[in-house]
Amino acid sequence: MCRLFAWHSNEEISLAQALGEDFPTFTQLSSLHRDGWGMAIKNLDEIKVERDVKAAIDSSLYANVSVNLVSSDAITHLRWATEDISVCIPNTHPFIKQGPNSPIAFCHNGGVARGAQLTSLIADDLLGELEGDTDSEQYFAALITKLRESNGDFVMAYKELVKDLAPIHYTSVNALILTPEELVIVCQHKPENLSTDLEADYYELFWQTTNDITSAWSSGIRPDSPNFHNLKNGSLLHIDTNTGVATTHEIG
Repeated sequence: MCRLFAWHSNEEISLAQALGEDFPTFTQLSSLHRDGWGMAIKNLDEIKVERDVKAAIDSSLYANVSVNLVSSDAITHLRWATEDISVCIPNTHPFIKQGPNSPIAFCHNGGVARGAQLTSLIADDLLGELEGDTDSEQYFAALITKLRESNGDFVMAYKELVKDLAPIHYTSVNALILTPEELVIVCQHKPENLSTDLEADYYELFWQTTNDITSAWSSGIRPDSPNFHNLKNGSLLHIDTNTGVATTHEIG
C-alpha cells in the first residue's frame, strides 16, 4: 500500500515545486508510508531513478532530491510494505526495466496475489531477471511481456493485461509509468477487495492541469486542490512527454 505522485511540466521543476503548498502534506504521508521511497525522472532520452529504504521524512537523500533534482517529467512513490515482503532496495519502487522500445520506470499501489497465476503471465527471460520478491515487480514484468506483444502500445497492453489479471485476487493495480516519451497513470482497482482498515477512497486517483503543470496523485496528497479530475476506475491517463497532450482511455 503506497502513495503516488507524478507530473509533466513545460519546464524542469523539482518535486517540491510540482507539489507547491502540498509538498509538506506529501512528505508527512511517509510517517505511515514509511518503508522506503523512490523517484524516477526523465533525463533527456534516459530515465534516472533515486531510491532509499528510509522513510522520506527521515531521508537525507529525499531532502536533497525533492528540492534539487529537476525534470519535466517524474513519478514518485512512498512505500507501505505489506505481508512479509522485506524492505530493501530491490523491493523499492520505482523499478526500471528495458521495454520493447525504451527504458521504463514503474511504481505500483496495491496488492496482487503472488503465485503461479501471476508468474505465468511473465516471459521466461523477464522471470529470470527479477531482482526482488514483490508482487509489484512481477506485475511490472507481466506488463512488459504484454508491451512486447503490442509493440509498446500501453493502452492495448493494459486492455489485455486487465483481462489476464481478472481471475487473480488483487486490490489494485494502480500504477505510474515513465518512459522518455510517455507518462502513463493507470487506475484499475477492485473496491470489493478494499481492506476495512483503509479509507474508502484509498485507491482513487486524481489529476489536473494548472500553471502549465499536469499532475496526478493518490488520495490524501492534495486534499484542498480545486479543479481536479477523478481518473475513472478502469481507465488510463496517457501524457505525451514531448507535446504535453493528455488523453484518457478505457482499459477495463
